[in-house]
Amino acid sequence: MNGMDKKALKIGLGGIAAALLMAGGQASAATCPTDETLTQLLSLGTCQISDKIFSDFSFTTNLATHALFTVNPVTGDVVLTFSRDGENYPSANTFKYTVTTAAPTSTIVEHTLGVDVSTGTPITTTTDLVTGNNSGVHALLTAMNSQTIVLPISPGDTVQMIVLTSNQPSGAQLNSISNDYAQIMEPVPEPASLSLLGLGLFGLGLARRRRS
Repeated sequence: MNGMDKKALKIGLGGIAAALLMAGGQASAATCPTDETLTQLLSLGTCQISDKIFSDFSFTTNLATHALFTVNPVTGDVVLTFSRDGENYPSANTFKYTVTTAAPTSTIVEHTLGVDVSTGTPITTTTDLVTGNNSGVHALLTAMNSQTIVLPISPGDTVQMIVLTSNQPSGAQLNSISNDYAQIMEPVPEPASLSLLGLGLFGLGLARRRRS
């Protein structure tokens, strides 16, 4: 077998190997709870909902706070909400975690911070620091009572580290803090298509050999 034959064979086998890798998928994590306390979430460690994996949880707040993981049925966005339903939080609260896209072609292209406070005054200030593996460190998003702040992410991130900090004066009743992850997904070639591509390149190599 000459050099051209070997090269064509390697290209063909490479395409088939890529197809098998795509078909294999990723290891599955535990399913994120629909509604559990932060204590239970910490014991879980890592969880997945839709194509998002959540991990590296760290909280400095009332651990009776509930974490609610949902998927928007219209947009497909994954939403994580921390809620106590009108109760008082401690004066300073921190929620840290990492979100990762499990699908290889999915990227987070928009990050939304929402804050729901049942009292008009005093003012609760919530900041959201987003650090993306592709887009870098973003300036703090700052939202106050019942505000929603939207941050477009460009380029899209496959991993984001989140630090939510809420400063709540005495008497303020914070209902919830939420992060919404909008995503974009590029089409993935099907394994069969990848195999055909690899075999096609292999055939192209043989055709060139015959012409020479």
